Amino acid sequence: MAQPKQPVSINGIEFDALITEDRGLEATVPEYAVEDGFSVSDTIIIGTETLSMTLFITDTPVTWFSRHGSGRGRTESIVKQLEELFYTKSPVTVVTTDRTFTDMAIESISFSKNAETGYAREIPISLRKIRITKARTTTIPDSYGKSGDTGASAGTANTSTANSGSTPSSNNSAASSGEAETKSSILYSAAKSTGLLGE
Repeated sequence: MAQPKQPVSINGIEFDALITEDRGLEATVPEYAVEDGFSVSDTIIIGTETLSMTLFITDTPVTWFSRHGSGRGRTESIVKQLEELFYTKSPVTVVTTDRTFTDMAIESISFSKNAETGYAREIPISLRKIRITKARTTTIPDSYGKSGDTGASAGTANTSTANSGSTPSSNNSAASSGEAETKSSILYSAAKSTGLLGE
């Protein structure tokens, strides 16, 4: 096996060794019941990509020594950096020995410590690809604002801010009552003109 050209890294945090790496792709095939008594499927929904790794760090690295050097406290420093990445909830970039993964979210991470490894750490970490969407607005054609065969205007809609838990004053109540009557008249006239109400 050829020597990797660079160490595995997560947002620039480099590790001494990659012990295991598992990459997963998943999809869902939805099923719909039909009257004939069986289920049918008409699409495949691609799920998100997952990446699971076990990484190794130590205060006295053998691999990538020229890049990392050695020194007491290096392992704990990397552990703290990984914890900060987890709690910031920001997407990370993972560089492995053969490819780069962008927009990955850390789903789980653990820091095991035992007598055999001493100050070193084996760090299992699981990540999942994030799909980022963009909001877009569009103009609704005028034809969608017409009603019935006559193509008459369907009217307009108003929005207002409602206060929860407040008691309106008598003046506000009177104004609201007058507005309700006006809106009721407008709706009645519109319904009658389009034939929704009988004579």
